[in-house]
This record gives sequence, C-alpha cells and structure tokens, in this order.
Amino acid sequence: MTAFKYCPACGSQLQTEKLTKFFLCQRCGYTLFMNTAAATSVIIEYKDKILFAVRAKEPSSGKLDLPGGFVDYDETAEQALERELMEELSITLPEPGYLCSFPNVYPYKNVTYRTVDLFYTATLDCEPALKPADDVSDVKWINKNSIPFEEIAFSSVRNALHYYLDSANRE
Repeated sequence: MTAFKYCPACGSQLQTEKLTKFFLCQRCGYTLFMNTAAATSVIIEYKDKILFAVRAKEPSSGKLDLPGGFVDYDETAEQALERELMEELSITLPEPGYLCSFPNVYPYKNVTYRTVDLFYTATLDCEPALKPADDVSDVKWINKNSIPFEEIAFSSVRNALHYYLDSANRE
C-alpha cells in the first residue's frame, strides 16, 4: 500500500504499520479508506483472433493490454467501457457481455493502486477500422491459441484471458 505519512485532516503524523485498507489518525480520529478503483476491459474476438492494445504509457509501456480503462465518478462500468473504446480506438461495440472480474495492482507515479478489473466480451462479424489514440500506441490481432501471455502488462488481464479461453473450451 502507498505510504501516507500525514493526516489529510489535521496534518499530524499517521501510525500505519499494521493497517492495510485504511489510515487512521490517532490525534483526530480521521480515517482515510484505501478503496479499490474500478476499471473495465473487453476481449474483442474476430475470426479466432483477439484484439490487443499496445500500451503507449507507463505503467508497462510497450506491453500488451486489452482495450479499456478506469471508471470515472458517476459513470457505470458499461459507460466507462464505451467511453474508453472511443478514446483509445474510435470504435463502439454492440452490447458487450459481462465475463468476470479480477483484482489487479496498478503502479503509477510512485503510488500503487489496487483495482478491480471488470471484463467484457464481444465477437465481431467484420474487422473494424481502428485508430489507436490516447494511451494506445498500436493494436494487434493475435490468434487466441497463440497469445504471448508473458508480454501482457497486467495479471488481471492474463487471468481474464485464461478464464475466457477455458470457458470457450468447456462449451
């Protein structure tokens, strides 16, 4: 967990050695909860290939990821996914279906964020025109039977892809 040293309410030094989900100020009683952030991603399949985004920024610049991103305040997971797909690839998807969720660790600028990543799926009938932008430098269509898991940026994405592929094999 990120180490905060001072209480945001009164400025006194925090005692944090045994706390993992929140910080408690012994002086004023202020509690700062370290809740998880929500993020969304989608597994887009077309002709036995899955669409991967190549990350343009840290963390894990140059690594593979699924299209998606963080949920903003007052936004549903579905709205966030729709917004992120437009920002990153200039596409919209017809009703992606919910698949699963996995926890993740997202280190960014000396802060470690704990996230819960919600994964959706979509199968396309035709290959869309994609325009990588925002924090995506490129896209790659990779055969679902030869995914280079070691090149994927985050454990939650690896877990979701394994779950997705295992589910497809059970059908």
